[in-house]
Amino acid sequence: MSKYILFVLIGFIIFSCAPDNSDSENHNFSTIKLNTEFTESVDFISDTTFIPLEFCDDCIIGDISRILKVPDGFIISDKRITKRVLKFNNDGGFEFVIGTQGDGLGNYVLPFDISLIPETNRLAVLDQNQRKIIIYSLLDGNFIEEIPINFQAKSLQFISPDLIAVHFDGQFSGKELDYLGGILDLQKKEFIYQGVLDFSKTDQNITGGDFLFGSKDLLFSKSFNDTIYRVGEDGFYPKYLIDFGDKSVSDEIKKLPLMDMRMRLMREVPFYHNGNFIENEKFLFFLWWGEDEFENFTFYDKKHNQTLNYQGKNVIFKRPFYINDDYMLSYLMNDDYERMGVKQQFFGLSQNQVIIKISFSN
Repeated sequence: MSKYILFVLIGFIIFSCAPDNSDSENHNFSTIKLNTEFTESVDFISDTTFIPLEFCDDCIIGDISRILKVPDGFIISDKRITKRVLKFNNDGGFEFVIGTQGDGLGNYVLPFDISLIPETNRLAVLDQNQRKIIIYSLLDGNFIEEIPINFQAKSLQFISPDLIAVHFDGQFSGKELDYLGGILDLQKKEFIYQGVLDFSKTDQNITGGDFLFGSKDLLFSKSFNDTIYRVGEDGFYPKYLIDFGDKSVSDEIKKLPLMDMRMRLMREVPFYHNGNFIENEKFLFFLWWGEDEFENFTFYDKKHNQTLNYQGKNVIFKRPFYINDDYMLSYLMNDDYERMGVKQQFFGLSQNQVIIKISFSN
C-alpha cells in the first residue's frame, strides 16, 4: 500500500514537569523544542501494510490495552472489556488464551498490565485487584507461578528475570509529592531504587505511554510530565525533555487542587505530550496534545535534530508498540476507529483490530 496512507484521531491526557534534580544532576538529557507547524510529508515511510487480527468466538478483543511483540507473533491484553490476554501469530491468526479470568490461584481478575520476562519464554500479568504478578508460559499460556506484591502499581516492565521497573499508582499515596517510579529486586525482595518525584494527583489522569521498549532503551513516560526517562537496572534517568515553551503546563497549575487544576487546563489549553515514546537508532516517535480535539504525532530525526508534526486526525500509525531499524508496528484503539467517521470501522479487514506495519525509507 502507498506510503501516503494516513488516517485518524483520539486523545488521552499527559502533561509536563521538569526532571527530578536527583536524577538530572548526574545524567545529561536532550531537549526537543517542539514547534506547532504540521506537515503532510511522510518521506520516511516506504510502505504501509495491515495485519488484521482474526475474529472468532474465543478471540474477541473488546479493546486493546497493550500489545507486546514476540518472535512468532503478538500478545494482546484487553483490561477494559473482555479482560483477557490473547496470543496471535505474525499473520494475525489466533493461537490461544493466556491464563483465565477470575479469582484464585493462577487467575487474574483484571490484566492491569503485561510484560515479557527477558531471557525466558514467560509472560507476567499484573493483577492489581489481587495484589499479585502472575507468570504464564508463552508456549501454551499455562500458569506457572505467582508473585505477591504489597504496593499499588499502574504498570510494570521486567528488566531482567529478577528486576522489575514499576510505575507506582500515585493516587493511592495520599501525598502531594511522591516517588512514582521504582526498581524492584525480586531476589532481595525490596525496592533498590525509587525516583521520578512528582505530584501524586497527576497519576489520576490516563497516560498513553508508561513503559515502551525500542531498539535502544526502555523508555518511561507518565502523565503531567514532559521528561522522558531511560530505565536502567539501577534507576530512571532523564533522556529527553519535550519543551513546549510558554504553552507548557506550569508548576503553578500542577500545584492546584485536583478539580481546580483540571479547570485551569480546560481554560488555558496548554500543550503536553501524550506518551507512546518509542525509538530506534535514528528516530524517536511520540504523541502530544495541542489546541484541537485530536492527538498529534511527532517524528523526531535525531541526526538532524528535526521534528515533523502530523495532525492526529490524519494519522493511522500513532500507537506504536514495536520498532527496529527497518519498520514500526502500531495499532488503533476503539475510540480511534469510532472517530474516523467511516463505514468500514476496521478497514473492512476484520471485526477485531488491525495491526499497522510502517516500513522505513532507506
